[in-house]
Amino acid sequence: MIKVGVAGVGRWGRNILRNLESLPGCLVAAVHDPAPAGREQAALLAPEARLVDDFDALLGAGVEAVTIATPAQTHYELAKRALSAGLHVFVEKPLALEVERGSELVELADARDRRLLVGHVLRYHPALDAVRRAVERGELGRLYTAHASRTNFGRVRAAENVLWSLGPHDILNLALVFDAWPRRVSCVTGEHIRPGISDYAQLNLFFEGDRRALVHLSWLDPLKRRELTLIGERGMLRWDDVGGAVELHPKWAEPLSDAAGRPITEHHDYAVRELTVEPGEPLARELSHFLACCVGQEEPLGSGREGLAILRVLAAADESAARGGVPVEVPR
Repeated sequence: MIKVGVAGVGRWGRNILRNLESLPGCLVAAVHDPAPAGREQAALLAPEARLVDDFDALLGAGVEAVTIATPAQTHYELAKRALSAGLHVFVEKPLALEVERGSELVELADARDRRLLVGHVLRYHPALDAVRRAVERGELGRLYTAHASRTNFGRVRAAENVLWSLGPHDILNLALVFDAWPRRVSCVTGEHIRPGISDYAQLNLFFEGDRRALVHLSWLDPLKRRELTLIGERGMLRWDDVGGAVELHPKWAEPLSDAAGRPITEHHDYAVRELTVEPGEPLARELSHFLACCVGQEEPLGSGREGLAILRVLAAADESAARGGVPVEVPR
């Protein structure tokens, strides 16, 4: 039984608390949230947990690990304090709002021999597992390109822009599908509601081997979209996370020549097949993995280093947007 402290019981933090309460081997010992509404939620979801007034009290409540689901601008400071106190840390994305601070957290976790995991929940989505299996089986052949959309009429943040809020999901999804991190990025953004906070972004990711992906992010869209489309030499695949479907489209074009040697294109188009997606709540799988890492049963998947790699892509995208969309190399 591992004792866990929970920091933040807001829109997402309450889901973390709900799942931790239901996981075997987990005891939610203490919960902290500065808002009365958050503390009321905590009392309902974890009636046996101790409600504490501040984060230091949470760290001193005899817990062995903490989860942090607070505003993004607080992630670095809270994670640093928890790691310094010798605790394992699960912090929601982004790991920090600066690459240097994210690197500091990774180094601190290593120095203290503590597990540091970043909350990229889609990494644990059964549908993404199905997508990756199809790619690994070669059902699409060599991947050419991909495009992703993550839009909604959503809440414009006060500190993090749409790129840093929504972008980590698709950056990681595409890195896992292409089995590589992007080498270069270009990005254009728009600020329509809050000056200095982009609410729209178009992100281009360039991978080795002339492979690329386009990501569309927006808080100002009439439709909620969570879509990923892959285009390969022997097929296409579409994941609609809102509709819940993963579809394999055996469609591709093949360059040929006719009898006179003139170039022609032959199109192949076969019946669409829906892939099997195993049941399971991504967040429950993610938190279960975190607990297993804390007790040494598993090695971290969504580690601090993975979170840091995403920060490097985001920082390069910010630089590109500031320079009018010119491509920028992603530091290694």
